[in-house]
Amino acid sequence: MKSLRDIFKRLPQSGEHRHLLRNFNFAPSIDGKAKSVRVLAEALGFDVVRTPLPRRMAGRLVQDAFAPNGYRIEVNSEQSVTAQRFAVLHEIGHYYLHADHTDPLGAVAYLDRSESMFYADPKEEREANQFAATLLFGDGALEAARSLHGNDVPKLAHYFGVSERTIEIAMKQY
Repeated sequence: MKSLRDIFKRLPQSGEHRHLLRNFNFAPSIDGKAKSVRVLAEALGFDVVRTPLPRRMAGRLVQDAFAPNGYRIEVNSEQSVTAQRFAVLHEIGHYYLHADHTDPLGAVAYLDRSESMFYADPKEEREANQFAATLLFGDGALEAARSLHGNDVPKLAHYFGVSERTIEIAMKQY
């Protein structure tokens, strides 16, 4: 997944979802501040909750019959804001790429609810990371930001609201 077109192939046909994701990618920063991933997630129907999670867990997708789309995103309140932002986008990726949307009260098959909970399939983790990265940096978004800030990693990290390490990885991939 290197472009929004690749993402759109895996989305519902709803023009509203595509519009929201496209607009987020098109302008990741407004007035010098990174766009809110919480606002994006809530517009897509998720409830977003900051809560303490096990140390190595950045976030998780939890079925919630009371959320507008049937899912809640929990992010680790003890991690950095940049980690929380990426975790929200990563969990949105799991929703579109891997979640069963047919039964909001059913158990999520691929989650291990233990304290060391991680998705069982490393391939799904990579796909969710790629979804988040494509949403942030794909379709020329990183190139456009580099035209403004050059290769200044701290400035690019601030522009996108992610860690410097995330920018370093993105510069190799995009």
